[in-house]
Amino acid sequence: MISKMKIVVATRPSLLAYTQTMQTVELLRNANPEIEFEVKKFSTQGDRVLNRSLTEFGGTGVFVKELEHALLENEADIAIHSLKDVPSAHPEGLQLAAFPEREDARDVFLTRNGSSIEDMPEGFVLGTGSPRRRVQFANLRKDIEFKEIRGNIDSRFQKLMDGEYDAIILAAAGLNRMGKEYDENLLLDIDLCIPAIGQGAIAIECRSNDPETIAILQKVNHRDTEIAVKAERAFMAEIEGGCKFPLAAHAVVSDNILNMVAIVGDLKTNQFIAEGIEVSVEESIENAKELAIKMKSICKEKGINFYL
Repeated sequence: MISKMKIVVATRPSLLAYTQTMQTVELLRNANPEIEFEVKKFSTQGDRVLNRSLTEFGGTGVFVKELEHALLENEADIAIHSLKDVPSAHPEGLQLAAFPEREDARDVFLTRNGSSIEDMPEGFVLGTGSPRRRVQFANLRKDIEFKEIRGNIDSRFQKLMDGEYDAIILAAAGLNRMGKEYDENLLLDIDLCIPAIGQGAIAIECRSNDPETIAILQKVNHRDTEIAVKAERAFMAEIEGGCKFPLAAHAVVSDNILNMVAIVGDLKTNQFIAEGIEVSVEESIENAKELAIKMKSICKEKGINFYL
């Protein structure tokens, strides 16, 4: 009897990361029943250091570097990431080989009693560590008091219920993957709060010199998701941005047309600019880069120092 080919899958140990890894592995098993998948956990710097804001870390990739090291050292064959955690600069020898169909990319505004942002009392405390969310919410309500928050979904919920915060913002994708229920009326429209680049999407990474594994991963690739997130990431690479300043972009593909909206902002002044494109998918990467160049120029003209 011929033994099955085995692929070792690297994942972060957090409950959400592990859950979405197992959901992705199930897709891979269904598409490749002849292959055995073994999941191994690798703790990342972002998992270990929970008492600091993500913006305080030096460099980027605090949730992916250890997984990529496992690939480069042949300790794993593939790694499964939340795409929003993956920096635009990529290690030599690795590639993002597949993107399963994207989950809901929107954010959810959560309170103890289900209040909308309009109904919250003056000066309410909003838990978020995201510069992207902060600058957009500061323009929705000038009176918000922002307070840093870290931890998994359950711990953030508990902090909310304990009164440490009056409201928190979480990604709908994570809530959906964890089977958490929430009022869909609290989902934030894209034009109200543009999501993080890659939010809601999963990326499967492997060694670029492994065509057999790439072919296996491609069986779960979702074309429209791939086109959309690659445009978002092309914009991010041209801006040269990460999680340290207000930056957002979200693209959707329909009938071979890509629509993308983006913001860059200044966390010190809460100023930001928003722009968008509507282009054919064939021109999406180039146009996303041109949008970034245009927005950097506008920021310079208006004195918006988004790198600070």
